[in-house]
Amino acid sequence: MKTIFNIALAGMATVAWGCVGFEPMQPDTYEGDGLPPEVDLCEGCPEDQPLRGELMLIVNTKPTDGGANFQSNFPLDDKGRFVGNALYLYDPSKPCDAGGCLAKVGNLWLDDKMGPISMADTSLMRFTVRDLAWHADKGLWGLSYDPLNDEWGLMTLGVPDWKRADNRVESVRYAFKYGDVQDPATDACYWRQSMTGLEFVGDSLFAASAGKPGNGLDARGALFLLDPAFLAAPEHCVLPSDISQDPMYYACGPICSVHAEFEEKVGVSGDMAPGPDGDVLALVRGEMSETFPEGRHELLRVAASGDMPEPRSYGPFIDDIPAGFEIEGLARVQGALYGVGIGGTVYKITEPTAEAPGSWKFAVHDELGPLFTDPDRSLRIRGATAVVVP
Repeated sequence: MKTIFNIALAGMATVAWGCVGFEPMQPDTYEGDGLPPEVDLCEGCPEDQPLRGELMLIVNTKPTDGGANFQSNFPLDDKGRFVGNALYLYDPSKPCDAGGCLAKVGNLWLDDKMGPISMADTSLMRFTVRDLAWHADKGLWGLSYDPLNDEWGLMTLGVPDWKRADNRVESVRYAFKYGDVQDPATDACYWRQSMTGLEFVGDSLFAASAGKPGNGLDARGALFLLDPAFLAAPEHCVLPSDISQDPMYYACGPICSVHAEFEEKVGVSGDMAPGPDGDVLALVRGEMSETFPEGRHELLRVAASGDMPEPRSYGPFIDDIPAGFEIEGLARVQGALYGVGIGGTVYKITEPTAEAPGSWKFAVHDELGPLFTDPDRSLRIRGATAVVVP
């Protein structure tokens, strides 16, 4: 459950009764149109957003505050509003060296829609989106993480105009319902060490977790099915045991149900994509696994329906991906499957077919890092999905 509410109140008390003459430094209130110029980190992107058709949407979670030395969003004022993670559209069919493959679509606008308590407790400073999923009718969704409270959740994302580069992306978060690990009223996603993936397959939305040990609980990665009733009408509830009594934080009930599980210390490395037969393709990796080679990313397929379907080998894999450069995004775009790494390396994945079951490969397709200012500071891609911009 939320951990920093009391700390935030203590901090406010210190300001009220602390040293005479001390005034904390606060940013000037940003009152311009569009986005602050300080959050424009892609020097290789056009000023407008010219890309059309079926594209890859990626989320960049590196700091939007250039003065920070850790994950930090850009402060808009002293009221707790921030500019958050940036969204970019990528066209794998266009050459990057001509500046035509990548275009910014905007940043998360973390304001009153996230709730007054979240604005007051400073948690929006590090709030981040872990992955994305888009559906033509159900819209754009995100897998969210609040590091200061250690809370995962689902969120709605609203892009006002897909043909602009300076959108203030509307963000509303629904944290997974907490509770005892054995309680069926606790969300199945809540006690997972690391939620990693989000994707629509058909009309169903799936989330995923890594097979990461460390909290003393189940270290098997899992695939989760998201509640369609919640997707149709998401709502918040005040949970009786929530010390903050935040009316705009937690979902009312469980959103996730376990759909499939992977072996011990193996889980989704970052994303899923629709498979050729309507199943789920999951890109998995090991987390100190004794059976899964270190540095390997492998595609497994999981039936999208049925009771706890068994993950099956699909064919494509790549070895020797160094730590810190893992493939975090996966999307099927323009008929082909692409993965994108944390540092902006784009891989094109040639899938096996019935006629040529051995004709698979991972091959480097593009490098997006050179398009960014100081990529080590300004680039950390954490998820991807396919969208259509008319």
